[in-house]
Amino acid sequence: MRRLLALTWKEFMQLKRDRLTLRMIILIPLMQTLVFGYAINYDVKHLKTVVLDESRSYDSRELVARLTASQYFEVVGRVDSMRDLQTALDSSTAAVGLVIDRDYGANRHRGKPAEAFLVVNASDTTTASQAMSIASGVATQLSIQTLARRAGWRESALPVDLRVRPWYNPDLRTATFVIPGLLAIILTFTLIQFTAGAIVREREMGTLEQLQVTPVTRTQLILGKLMPFIVIGYVQLTVTVLLMRFLFRIPIMGSVLLLYGVGFLFIAAVLGLGMLLSTIAQTQRQAQQLSMMFLLPFVFLSGYVFPIDGMPMVFQVISRLIPARYFIDVVRGIVLRGAGVAELWVPIAWLAFYTCAIIGLAVFRFRKTSG
Repeated sequence: MRRLLALTWKEFMQLKRDRLTLRMIILIPLMQTLVFGYAINYDVKHLKTVVLDESRSYDSRELVARLTASQYFEVVGRVDSMRDLQTALDSSTAAVGLVIDRDYGANRHRGKPAEAFLVVNASDTTTASQAMSIASGVATQLSIQTLARRAGWRESALPVDLRVRPWYNPDLRTATFVIPGLLAIILTFTLIQFTAGAIVREREMGTLEQLQVTPVTRTQLILGKLMPFIVIGYVQLTVTVLLMRFLFRIPIMGSVLLLYGVGFLFIAAVLGLGMLLSTIAQTQRQAQQLSMMFLLPFVFLSGYVFPIDGMPMVFQVISRLIPARYFIDVVRGIVLRGAGVAELWVPIAWLAFYTCAIIGLAVFRFRKTSG
């Protein structure tokens, strides 16, 4: 134990002399949380809209008013022809064009279909999907009002009254969905690169071989190298949790102790992966390149950005090999739903399995390459 503590203290002292790394320990979770929390917003509002109103009636003005009242559309101009509307979309002056048929108002009162259509710049699929969804909802609401008026019904007495109650994120805030999963991404980005780079740097300097000829055992050497990074992982986890709770006002519905306990499994898995990469890389540059190669799959196949159920089957299978997938499931379950071990035992068990497998493989490779 004295040898292990001495080796761990030596690693802390070496880390203390690396001022840039010390700053990055705090700056990386701080900057990434602020950027992801404020910049990423799937709820796109105030889409610039141009209107081609050939009807110029009360009903057409009502349609435009309903769309702008949703706050998703902002009328920035009116055009007199389809050519002008296309020019506005081509020049990015507007992202949406609303065309209202000449007989829109008259047909609505005659009981005929009142036609209007929305032209959306679909080069941004997220914006286009939201624009079409909101516009369809507004059109459906107007249709229900018209039919109810003809049938002599009150809107409150319609035959079907389907009411939606969003749980766990009632305000539908993007930050509430994004930031809990960001815990996995921050720990992955920093710990893999720190671990892989530190061990390769020791090998390049020749200090790793010097340690191996001391009475320190291989197990003590590995644990001593990893202990400071475990502390770094918990510091970054704590910084992100505090920002999530007090800056973005996201309450933690479940157990914080459970979050930190499962966090140890994930930190160990990420450190094991970094150590595994260090046994493959020969230089720090190679270690950095290998780290970047693994980071992108961690982000895109973990379910953090895109839902796993929407991926092709082959990528769904690959995602099962990524520990970040299970940690994100656990974090969102604890933070947003207040779930406990009974509800989360499946992803926790898979995370524990992969943690042991990765560390075991990393230790085997480390012993083999350092023997």
